[in-house]
Amino acid sequence: MSALYFFDVNVIVVIWTRGAYDNYNQAVANTRVVGAVTANLIKLLHSAGGVSYNDMHIVGHSLGAHVAGYVGQRVPIGRITGLDPAGPEFNTADQRVRLDPSDATFVDIIHTDGALGFRHTMGHVDFYPNGGKIQPGCLFDKIAPFYSCGHMRSVYYFIESINTNCHFTSHPCDSEDDYKNLLCTGCGIGCQEMGYHISRNARGTFYLKTSPNYPYCAGSH
Repeated sequence: MSALYFFDVNVIVVIWTRGAYDNYNQAVANTRVVGAVTANLIKLLHSAGGVSYNDMHIVGHSLGAHVAGYVGQRVPIGRITGLDPAGPEFNTADQRVRLDPSDATFVDIIHTDGALGFRHTMGHVDFYPNGGKIQPGCLFDKIAPFYSCGHMRSVYYFIESINTNCHFTSHPCDSEDDYKNLLCTGCGIGCQEMGYHISRNARGTFYLKTSPNYPYCAGSH
């Protein structure tokens, strides 16, 4: 059984289900609105509560990752984590209308679905577990339907990374081809730990293998 770790943090969850329901194109448009409203809340926390912008960490999944980017365009956020940022309508979009490294002091990305997620690098550091397209065990994953299994896996990886017993050691790698040809098994310029505990000094592209089973870190069964 995994140990529990406690952190001195406050967590605010932004729920915009109605704005993201049914029509994808409308949901894409709504990300700007949600980002603006969330930015106003963060400004209030900073001005009235004295919370440092640099201490703020926004975690966004899919379209939520781009919402985080819009927040970062308005306030100087310390860190943004994009969990398989949405690809459709964004893969060919200008950098100004999607999450990018200029949106926070540190931006880290976990890519897990080649169909639903953003395919290219877009952060200070980008992680591609299992190549970033198809995740092991998804054909039999009972947590999420098959069509979204890989897309959702980025969320589960990040959750498990908070538990320091579950390490996602990642290797520097220039391309998916190098990863497939087993050219990315060493640490070279330095390995990184994907997820919550990553160093803000990390830069580059990293690949790793995970287990198909909970808690997903290599070596778990």
